[in-house]
Amino acid sequence: MAEAEAAPLLSVRDLVKTFGPVRAVDGVSLDIAAGEVLGIIGDNGAGKSTFLSLLTGFNRPDSGSLLFRGRNVRISSPAVAREELGIEMIYQKLELAPDLTVAENLFLGEELRRFGLFSARRAMRARAAEVLRELNTRIRPDDIVGELSGGEQQVVAIGRALLFERSMVIMDEPTAAISVQKVADVLDLVRRLRAAGKTVLLVSHRLEDLLAVADRIAVFFHGTIRKVMPNRSLTIADLVHAMF
Repeated sequence: MAEAEAAPLLSVRDLVKTFGPVRAVDGVSLDIAAGEVLGIIGDNGAGKSTFLSLLTGFNRPDSGSLLFRGRNVRISSPAVAREELGIEMIYQKLELAPDLTVAENLFLGEELRRFGLFSARRAMRARAAEVLRELNTRIRPDDIVGELSGGEQQVVAIGRALLFERSMVIMDEPTAAISVQKVADVLDLVRRLRAAGKTVLLVSHRLEDLLAVADRIAVFFHGTIRKVMPNRSLTIADLVHAMF
């Protein structure tokens, strides 16, 4: 479990984002440690999604600052978040190409090239096979993504974080649309990411999932963080009480 004293991977200071008269994020400050799993909860409209959109460059803050490894950064686009800072977002509605293979999806938009021109298919298949072995899955590089189960598609999405050495992986409701039998597999993947030194932000309405893997849990309320609780002997009742 991540130590509370660990140097922050990302520090958020007084972050504000408004949409017209609505302050969707209202002065949020938070330190996120390297190698921790941070659970994020809150009722609908609490500001969770907007907060994450600021970390991934889909929206820009009106005010406040972001420090990545102690350095002031401006996350102006998803490309900056992903390629310069190593922040990967895995959405509930997975952004995968169902007609392509697993290997093609893993490298989608970031294909390896030979001589800067030609797609290095053999190298991509080999690297994809390595990542799939790391994830302890039976999925093969040449499997068609559209033929995989929901849980298996989550594995493919998470595989990109390992493939490109992302430092932070943000997962939005990863267990919401999969079978109960596959939930344990996804939670095990979260543990594997943490064991590999990745920071994981996990948003979920399945409070039992957060209690199973999170080091700390941040509670959003009306655009603010009401509290951040170490996950020590917490119960579902504790989380519900904190939210409402």
